Amino acid sequence: MLRDLVDVVRPARPVASVYLGSSPLRGWRARWIRLADQLRCDGAGAELVDTVGEVLSRARAAYPSADTLVAFAGEELPARVFHTPGLRHLDLAWYSSPAHVLPLLAWLQERPARVAMTAGRDCAELVAGDARRVVLSYPAPTWRQGVRSAAAACAEMLDRHEARLLVVAGEDEVVGALWEALPAPVRRDVVVRWTGTDLTPSRVAAETLAAARSWTEGVLDDFNSRGRARQLSVEGVDDTLAAIAEARLEDLLVGYPEDVTATAWYGLAPTDVARDWSPTRRCGLLADVAVRAALLSDTRVHVITSGTASAPVEDIGGLCRVPLALVRS
Repeated sequence: MLRDLVDVVRPARPVASVYLGSSPLRGWRARWIRLADQLRCDGAGAELVDTVGEVLSRARAAYPSADTLVAFAGEELPARVFHTPGLRHLDLAWYSSPAHVLPLLAWLQERPARVAMTAGRDCAELVAGDARRVVLSYPAPTWRQGVRSAAAACAEMLDRHEARLLVVAGEDEVVGALWEALPAPVRRDVVVRWTGTDLTPSRVAAETLAAARSWTEGVLDDFNSRGRARQLSVEGVDDTLAAIAEARLEDLLVGYPEDVTATAWYGLAPTDVARDWSPTRRCGLLADVAVRAALLSDTRVHVITSGTASAPVEDIGGLCRVPLALVRS
């Protein structure tokens, strides 16, 4: 999905960003009328509004119990809809640039790619995030050899799905043998969370969320310790935009919920961003401008809770590729 969001934020011209939440009190069609009116007030044409309504109608029919559906469309962007189970969001419709993807990024960040695995003495079952399933059977007397084959299959699935989280259930002896059989790069780069014998969907979801939040906390710790101590961090609007413009930013930290009064200017190039007006740039919501620049320049984006004690000043900052002292010298 992250690759899809890169395409969503790429257009410089306005994009319709629509979040259709779930509401037990009002039908979606009545709510869509209000959202469509908002898009038209923002300047969206009738054809574009109709297109968004059609794709949402089809998606609503396909996912009648969906928590929130998110749609984007524009002159330079074919309409696309994201089904986001678990995302709780109020109805929202903006026709603006860049596209408003921050709530979707926050939702996606808490659902990283993962592989769930049950390791037993006579079989192993692996399930990827896209529900792709692999089942391996082997004789119980030679279960260690079977577990080694399962470890190879697990490593392949992790690599194919670019996942760095493995949630595994099984007896401790079997899981220990699995860990030893995993290739060294997997043991180094992948987080393994053992659940005992519980691999229910709710437990897998809980372990995935815990791992995701732990990674975000780790980035914040890195920002506050290594980043500040070695002059590798920036914070605040001006310094962060300057780091983006100079292609020095490696990790962007941006607060959510975002400040809807803060704006910035951006151009066609991924890192063409500034705080002030320019005749060659467009104005957009600060968070959206920063996220667009990061996604288009392969900078990692970490959505953090606004206002927390460990957050950067003005809820925006990041870690740089080189120390600031070297840049300024």
